[in-house]
Amino acid sequence: MPIILDETFAYFDKERLENVLEFLSHEYANKQILILTCTNREEEALKNKHISYNKIAL
Repeated sequence: MPIILDETFAYFDKERLENVLEFLSHEYANKQILILTCTNREEEALKNKHISYNKIAL
């Protein structure tokens, strides 16, 4: 079952956002995580931490 996060990190600062995405990528490496957002912050944080992801723009 996937983990679905909808605007969960809206009030996180850059450091906290990068830390939580890194944590999720390690702890849930075998799970699908869907991050729904209207900003590019999460994508930038994933790139900064070299975390692989697939982006689907709607």
